[in-house]
Order: sequence, then C-alpha cells, then structure tokens
Amino acid sequence: MKMFGRAPLGVALGIFLASPSVGQQQEAVAPPIGDQVLDVIGTADWHRAHWGIDVRDAATGERVLGHNAERLFVPASNLKLVVAAAAAHLLGGDFRYSTEFFRTGPLNGETIEGDVVVYGTGDPNLSGRFDRPMTADLAAFADSLLERGVRRVDGGIVADVSHWDHEPLHTDWEHYDMRWWYAAPTGPLGFNDNAIDFTIRPGAPGGPARVSWKPDTDSFVFLNETRTSAAGGDATWDFDRVPGTDTIFAYGEMPADARAKTEHFSVRDPALFFGMMLGQVLAERGIEVVRPGVAVIRDRLDSAGAEREPLFTYWSRPLADVLGPILRRSQNWFAEQLLKTLGREIREEGSWEAGLEVVETYLREDVGLDSLDFSLRDASGLAAGNLITPAALAEILVHLHGTEAGELVWDALPASAEAGGSLRARFLELPGRVRAKTGHIRNVDSLTGFVRAASGRLLAFSVIVNGTPATSAATSDAIDQVVRIVAKM
Repeated sequence: MKMFGRAPLGVALGIFLASPSVGQQQEAVAPPIGDQVLDVIGTADWHRAHWGIDVRDAATGERVLGHNAERLFVPASNLKLVVAAAAAHLLGGDFRYSTEFFRTGPLNGETIEGDVVVYGTGDPNLSGRFDRPMTADLAAFADSLLERGVRRVDGGIVADVSHWDHEPLHTDWEHYDMRWWYAAPTGPLGFNDNAIDFTIRPGAPGGPARVSWKPDTDSFVFLNETRTSAAGGDATWDFDRVPGTDTIFAYGEMPADARAKTEHFSVRDPALFFGMMLGQVLAERGIEVVRPGVAVIRDRLDSAGAEREPLFTYWSRPLADVLGPILRRSQNWFAEQLLKTLGREIREEGSWEAGLEVVETYLREDVGLDSLDFSLRDASGLAAGNLITPAALAEILVHLHGTEAGELVWDALPASAEAGGSLRARFLELPGRVRAKTGHIRNVDSLTGFVRAASGRLLAFSVIVNGTPATSAATSDAIDQVVRIVAKM
C-alpha cells in the first residue's frame, strides 16, 4: 500500500503502518513496530501530550508510519528546515552575500576627502565563527583600504542598511527573549551574531561579580550591580538593558563557588554596533577616521540619492556556511537573516512578510503542499504562532532527496554521535545513521530528518510533541526511542 500526499483522516488518528512489500517478511515492518511506538507515546508521562509522527521512504515518498501526521503542530526549531530548504532550492549553493565599500569624496593621496560608506546585504558570518580572531573580517576590510593607499578618512563611517526594512525584531517574540542572542535584531549589517559575549565570574566575597566581555568595545555603557554571595547559595544574577539605550547592566547574586558562565546579550542597533567595531579596527590598523560616531542610512531613497564611488566589494562565504549554523547549531539569527534575504532576492523586499511569501510559494508550488498544511510566522521557530504538520516536514525532505539542494541540507544537518552538532550526544549506538534537526521551545520538542534503517533504506521522518508535561530532556529521550524503533525497519 503506497501513500502519496495527504493521508485519509483515519490514518491521522492512530498508528499507520504500510503493508510489507512482496517478498518482505511480515514481522519486519509488522504491527509490533507500531505497538512499540504506541507503548512509548502512550505511557502515563505522555498521555496529556500531543504527538505527531510521519515516516516516509525518502526515495519514493511512501508513508511507512504515521500518527496524527496531518494535524498542525508548533514545530519549534524544526521550522528552520523550511527556510533552509527554500534557500537551498531557490538561491543555490553558489549564492554569496556582498558587503560593498564606497567613498563619498576623492582619494587625494592617502586621504579620502569624505566618508567611507559600507552597504550591507545581510551577511551573517561577519564574526569569528570561521576565522580568528573575532575581528578578522573587519581587519580584512581595513587591509583592503590600506592596499588602496588609504591612511586617513576626513569624514566618518556610514552604515547603509537600506537593503532591508526597518523592523529588526519580530512582533511575536517575547520581550525577555529579545535580550539574548537567540532573538538578536536582524539587519543588513551585523557583527558577531549581533551580540556581546559577557563572561561572569565570582568576585571577592561581598563584592561585585567580575564581568568581562567580547568584543572589547565602547559601543555600550556597562553597570555592574551584582554581588558575590556565600558559597552554596542560589545564583540570581541576570543581565538587562535600560530601555531605549545602550546601557547594559548586570544584577543579582553569584555564589562564591559558582563556575564562570558566558552569556550572549543582544545589541540594540546592529548598524551602529557594526560601524563602531569597524571604526575601532580601522584605528588599530593605523587608519584615522576624523569624524567620531557612525552615521546610518536606513531609507532606500536616501541611499539611492547619495553620490559615492566604489572602493571594493567583499564576498561572503557560500550558502553552505550559512545553512550549517542554522541546522547544526540552531542559530535563530542566521535563519531570520536568511528569510529576509529570500524576500529581498526573490521579491525585492527584505522583510519578514516578503520572505514568508517566498517560502510559502515554494512549499505550495515546488513541494506541492496544501496551504492548510502550514501557517508560518518567522524562520527560526521562536514564534509560538508557527504551525506545520509532521507530514509537511517529511514531504519537504522527500522533495529534497536526490537534488543539489538536498545535498546542501544533508551536509548541514547534524549527524548522530558527531562532534560539533546538536546530535553529538544522541543516538550514540547509531553513529552517522541519523541526520536531523532538533527543536525546543516551551512545551514543544521536535526532531525532523533522516534515518538509515536496518534494512538499508533511507527514511525521512518528523516527530513533534506539543504540550509536553515533562522536562525537555525526558521528551527528547522519548522522541529518540521512537526514532530508534523506526531505525529497526
């Protein structure tokens, strides 16, 4: 029995198992497999939770196992597979971002008689992720100016971020989340994932905790209102920002025996942060910038009307190096940057609305999904309003299988028991046989990807749990049990 597209309603309400193919032993894919899955999801720990499961043959699309596969679920970070698939299909592996440098006045000897303008298009990899130190890319920009004989800029630094809209933060994200790297503001120019890396350590008893940060920058004001408390006490320290300002403060208590902890606090204005960091690096490389501060161009009309001459263009790493952090490390900010990139590249509008229109069109017209199979709010899955069916996620993987876009996604997915990815400590007895995207937000856990079954066949699967009553670790263990059962097929 082969199932293509939407399964009948009865299939969605219970465990569905495909009939064995000719010559296949009944017990190889027999109801006991389904019974084992039901035993996992039907225990007392999970009787209030909602489970959605879809398993397909990756090559044919045949459904081999299903449970509530057509129901809508909140997917958490499994949603990142959607934007990654759309980008791989629509942009291709050769896609690269450009960061363009201009001057607004003549180059007279070693002096630019005007400003240096940096026009960004959304490159998320201006950081120390692939090159060390953290400011390696900014140093490369400075060296490009030095190679052109520039030693002085009579004007200042201008950050042109008119390539996208003016909405850096999504309206669906929770206010507390917006402090941190996983909800950092989007923008055509950004640096270090638009976050400051704060490390906090105990100080002298009764005194403040010791706080340091990277990058070493004066782009914000820091206030330390913490206290080092007695050993064995509760850690109550946290970070916050004075609303509407670049003043960041730490508060609360840190026990004297606590270990150092690093937190990544989001910046308020990515364009200003990038520009100030670039100015610091130019100064360190011996290039004087006369006008302090950073001017920002946010409007396309202002950008188009400006007179400027090109200096050089920096081309980013390829798309694979954007998909890797999205799928392997679950970097929310990368996913949102990529969504706005899709909007700008395909619809000429760098916004969430345009990006989602592009992704939704891809799902309907290329993958063949019904518009009722999904309702999307962002790219990372941070917004709780995202909805998609397990069947839709599995069908996306089937659509990718055997294509160039599919190879990009496959290579970017974390593999079981592989160092450096989110599956490094999962499925240790199945090394390399599971490649999947993890997902977790409050009351949601999910896992979607591929598993190489014992029969040798490659299966695409999606397992989503909503309304989880247990800890995330317990839910992940239960999901893993389901995937291990599937791996026996």
